[in-house]
Amino acid sequence: MIKHSKNIFCEYTVTSWEDCRNLFKVIEDWVFRGQSNSDWSLQTTLERGASINSSNIRDIPKIEKKILDKFQRRAFHYLERPPEKENILEWLSLIQHYGGPTRLLDFSYSYYVSLFFSIDQALQESAVYCLNKDLIHKKGLETKKNRYLDDDTIFGSREYCNNVLKEQTLSPLVMLVEPFHIHERLSKQQGLFAIPFEGQQSFEYNLSLTINSYQKALPESVRIKNYNEMAEILKDECALLKVKIPKEFHNEIRKDLKLMNITNETLFPGIDGFSKSLFGEFDLKNSSNIV
Repeated sequence: MIKHSKNIFCEYTVTSWEDCRNLFKVIEDWVFRGQSNSDWSLQTTLERGASINSSNIRDIPKIEKKILDKFQRRAFHYLERPPEKENILEWLSLIQHYGGPTRLLDFSYSYYVSLFFSIDQALQESAVYCLNKDLIHKKGLETKKNRYLDDDTIFGSREYCNNVLKEQTLSPLVMLVEPFHIHERLSKQQGLFAIPFEGQQSFEYNLSLTINSYQKALPESVRIKNYNEMAEILKDECALLKVKIPKEFHNEIRKDLKLMNITNETLFPGIDGFSKSLFGEFDLKNSSNIV
């Protein structure tokens, strides 16, 4: 019988801004997602939409198809060069970009960009979710090989992803992918997407079964005290690391991220990002006198 690690899901609470920076050196090859409340789970906007509207999660594929069809039929009013109809990943990327519900979950290659999204307007302890992209790919490929994958070189590609999105309800798995067309905002945020294969189940259900084919829910997180001592375990066994950022460190982090030119104005090109950046004017001690 295959023995599965108990360290699939770990969590760590940073003790300072310096500690937060040092942690990144251990997980710099991972991908990241910031959330402004550390109590929130990982959910796609389709999941949240179903919850808000009291819809059955099993109906999500039907809802997704309806959303996609409606967007494709009307998008020509707004897009000069819409994607080919069969390129589902590109269509969902556009819906996600303009604020619509999709099964795509935003991640970033940048720890610091995700840290910004985590603390930007947080009212409490926030979190950065860190995905071990190499382990996710390795375990996903192993799972697919066990399910008679004919060509393992195609796994993880946009072509493979589009086939998954057309099917909507394949066996549970999570895959990381970039769309071919990288719009300006996605580029500035160094973004990519995590995509659950089984549309009738939650993102975390898909993620758990990617790593352990016998476990349908993420296990209780293992609390880490010293990440340096667990560096190899994190690399080889941990798929998801939840980094908690206490509220007391947010202002210090926010100031340094601004010096690194990580702000709403740089991450959201255009007047919407500039307008969001005006929340920084509440810091009278460090705000610029230039109007």
